[in-house]
Amino acid sequence: MKKNILMIFLTAIFLFSSFHRAWAENTPQSMELGADAAILMDAATGEILYEKNSTKKEYPASITKIMTALLALESGKMDENITFSHDAIFGIEPGSSHIALQEGETITMEQALYALLMRSANEAALGIAEQIDGSVEKFAQHMTQRAKELGCENTNFVNPNGLHDENHYTTAYDMALIAKEALKFDEFRKIIQTMYYEIPPTNKQQETRYLYGQHQMIKPPSIYTYEGCEGGKTGFTDEAQNTLVTYAKRDDTELIAVVLHCQGAGHYEDTIKLFDYGFANYKTEKIASVNDIAKTIPVVKEDGKKTIEIDSVTAKPQTDVYKTVAVDFDSSQMTKEINLPEQLTMPVNKNDAVGNATFYYDGQILESVPLLADHTVEDTVAALVQTDNAIGNFTSMEGIPYFGNIKNMILFSVSCGIGAFFISFVICRSIGWYRRKRRRLARQKRLSRQRRSYR
Repeated sequence: MKKNILMIFLTAIFLFSSFHRAWAENTPQSMELGADAAILMDAATGEILYEKNSTKKEYPASITKIMTALLALESGKMDENITFSHDAIFGIEPGSSHIALQEGETITMEQALYALLMRSANEAALGIAEQIDGSVEKFAQHMTQRAKELGCENTNFVNPNGLHDENHYTTAYDMALIAKEALKFDEFRKIIQTMYYEIPPTNKQQETRYLYGQHQMIKPPSIYTYEGCEGGKTGFTDEAQNTLVTYAKRDDTELIAVVLHCQGAGHYEDTIKLFDYGFANYKTEKIASVNDIAKTIPVVKEDGKKTIEIDSVTAKPQTDVYKTVAVDFDSSQMTKEINLPEQLTMPVNKNDAVGNATFYYDGQILESVPLLADHTVEDTVAALVQTDNAIGNFTSMEGIPYFGNIKNMILFSVSCGIGAFFISFVICRSIGWYRRKRRRLARQKRLSRQRRSYR
């Protein structure tokens, strides 16, 4: 009996400790990260699930190359050839990462991107920069400006490869924003997941170059291989230590982890902790599609005492609506409220916010999104147009024809033009027939006079 009681007691302790350990592993307060700065972000919504010193300025090292790749992809120059200059080949530090490109050697932009992201080739970064903006200096300015457009407030780039410079810095939060933007390109997704790639012989190199991915979380049999990892970008300099940007996806939830200034293999260990916490506690929920909440609103013009309907616009969000929610979120308990005016007054510009859709969960506001006009309605021919009903019947107002909307007016104008053409055609044919008849009668009279003279 005592033995059974002892077993029950020990089992209870074990279960309690296991529960406590599992709970502790799934709380941000309990995560002990070696990284000096870190962040975990939902790739779809941009919501921050965890952060540590996320706005502290740090040296990024080679994760800089995600921004370089982003600008290359945005340039749309994947099929262009890059011929590497003297400065591109010899403008990198001795001993830094490269794929042994030579001065005057030519490869495609796409091949350069594989070298950039898979092997962290620093000379490839310089060649890409020169190809896009003509010089490394202009490209670095382009990088910094683009970062600001994405909302990065504490980022400054002075080169495209991340080799150390005191004025080259970013933050975990800013880097997550850049990483999120890069995911919009399928080519980027493809490259970061690639473990093996070949660059065939070139004008300067007779041998094929074989590239292998470096990110250990998608590289079996690495001990850091992680379920759902989609790859990312590694970085290291003596000043920056290890830096890492990683993407992972499970079901419909995709997360971005950024860790900066990590010692040893801590960048992988910290990233795994972040992903474990994120997937255990959160999921990305699609709470509405664009078509679910798109509504049509008439656009009118006030003409004295009369209200004239000119056109209509569709009010809708820019994209489907996603929200980061707890793993036990039940979408069937969600409600929505669409707030739109009965009509809009001209002019209306495309992407004007004309209303909003608010989603509620458990009595609380879950999300509110603006509804935007899908096209522009300008005040041009409004004085001549009006409508009697939704399909725009043709009628008249004080002898002046008017139309239900501009489309009907254009259709009527085209119809009038076609009608005028046929009327003109008939008149011309009639005039021609009349003239031919007159000439025929005149000829007959001349022949008749000639016969009489012969007699």
